[in-house]
Amino acid sequence: MSNAAGATATHEEEIAFLAMEQVLRIDIKLADAGAGDRMPDGSWVYPDGQKGRGIVEVTSPPAARLLTQRARAKKAGLRHTESGSISLLLNQLAQVCNEMLAADWARENINKLLAQPADEWHLFLFGRSHKEEHYFYRLSDPDDEGKTEPVDDLVLPQGISDVWFRGRARRDRGHPGAPIELRLARFHMESGWHRYVVRIEDLHLPTPNRHLADDRVPAGLRHPKDRSTSTADD
Repeated sequence: MSNAAGATATHEEEIAFLAMEQVLRIDIKLADAGAGDRMPDGSWVYPDGQKGRGIVEVTSPPAARLLTQRARAKKAGLRHTESGSISLLLNQLAQVCNEMLAADWARENINKLLAQPADEWHLFLFGRSHKEEHYFYRLSDPDDEGKTEPVDDLVLPQGISDVWFRGRARRDRGHPGAPIELRLARFHMESGWHRYVVRIEDLHLPTPNRHLADDRVPAGLRHPKDRSTSTADD
């Protein structure tokens, strides 16, 4: 396939791509430009030529109602808040993740991945609601002793090699455009759990969805990466 020159990812996709690029030492190209929702979001070829080609789908649990509420609140100039309690589910984080991966929305994204030829199939998940973020953050947040919460191994869907969970992001809110420190949890089908901390330049991210959030970075300062490619395997 051929992507138009200057093609860029969405804000959420770019966060995932930049994080994965730091961890895996790769260069991700858009795989779905011009293909609607039929193709995974990104693809890459490992530079050493030993591991072959990887593809990734960046997604989150459905949140149409929540996003509508946030958009309405922003339009009205109000602050949106979420109500309700969150179950701690101590020692059950693996079960929470496995149930998500078995849900219909996840299966749709997994089937999209597996329909494409590759050597590695990655699913990158982020949360939109406080409930999802709570569980995802716990996968990579350290405790007072610097240790992460013990989590059992996941049962990955057949064919999926890696599942990533976007964790907590920290930034200096007093300085728009300051780097973001992002925590990640990753489960690999053979080696199990891995945790990472990466730094992402806010100025390298596209503008956030204007219907959901104001952009605190002055206009013209953002320069997201050109992820166009002449072929899907470049």
